[in-house]
Amino acid sequence: MPPIVLQGSPEPFALLNRIPIAETGEPLVDLREACPDTLLGAGCLPYLRRTVAAMLNRAQDSLPPGYRFTVSTALRTLEMQSDMYWRAYNRLKAEKTHWPVSALRRATNKYYAAPDAKAPPGHTTGGAIDVGLLGPDYRNRDMVAPTKGWEAAYTWSDKIGPDARHHRELIIGALLGAGFSNCRDEWWHWSYGDNAWAVRTGCPVAVYGLIAPPPGYTFVARRRPVRVGWHPVGPANRQRRRAWG
Repeated sequence: MPPIVLQGSPEPFALLNRIPIAETGEPLVDLREACPDTLLGAGCLPYLRRTVAAMLNRAQDSLPPGYRFTVSTALRTLEMQSDMYWRAYNRLKAEKTHWPVSALRRATNKYYAAPDAKAPPGHTTGGAIDVGLLGPDYRNRDMVAPTKGWEAAYTWSDKIGPDARHHRELIIGALLGAGFSNCRDEWWHWSYGDNAWAVRTGCPVAVYGLIAPPPGYTFVARRRPVRVGWHPVGPANRQRRRAWG
């Protein structure tokens, strides 16, 4: 496979905050209905902008037969993002008691989008997803071996083995082809329409701003284990999958 050119650039808050938002007003859709061939992780708030869900379907269709995207995170409320951010900040503050606030914020910003920045975090706009890959045997494909955790978070890390690189190239090709852009420091994070997408692609404006989930929204329920010999994607099983959450 020839090398794939990865869209991307550094995403400092100074750049993100300069991007104006021309909100389209595009509604959210429920991924349990809109993207039935994508497997949603337990606890996922399963909503994306309508265009982004259609792009995810195009990306799914371009994967090799038997492969499926998994989505661990789609929409987040601002409250969810804030809770994650400040819990991480306070853990770091307890460990680095000699650090000033500015250093603590910079360190936290490396891993979490700040909820109090002018640019809304990507997941709070309904334009961002965190993905993984499921193989024909219904098992999650490795993306990081022989490393662990954040060690190989950089999308084009030279620390990963050939299998992990191959799996990354599958999702990169499919998602770039569908119009997503990637956070180069997080192989799993892709978006369209938010401030980070605008910075990465050189677009002068973002088209999605902060959006709230629909009234009475629900999370994805924990699923039963997939049974060997039973294909969860087949049309006859889609209604059953939806009923699980």
